[in-house]
Amino acid sequence: MLQTSRVSARLAEARAFADRIGLRVQLETRLAYLDRYADPRCTRCTLFPTFEEHSFSFVMEAEVVRGLSIWFEGRLSFYSPHDVRSPGAFPEFAVVVTPPLGWSISPDPLGDARIRRGRA
Repeated sequence: MLQTSRVSARLAEARAFADRIGLRVQLETRLAYLDRYADPRCTRCTLFPTFEEHSFSFVMEAEVVRGLSIWFEGRLSFYSPHDVRSPGAFPEFAVVVTPPLGWSISPDPLGDARIRRGRA
């Protein structure tokens, strides 16, 4: 299950941006992947905003005996050539050899989402 209530407006902006650059299908495919990850009846993926434009962090929780527990954290990051980004956009902080054009899912070993929620 994908929980987007904390990022509704930001997700709408990302979808509109994806429409403008012709990558809406790719974004929706990544969101659907997170929604269906593992067993959707036993997992919940919650999106959180990040300081990076058009990007999100997420927490994947899995069902345990007494409810849900954090399984792992990650990022749904937008990568692009700089001419696609909005003017004045924050720089990309990810280091990749061949950056993809569009959204990519990756683990977040620093637990960025947990820190923002005050659970660090």
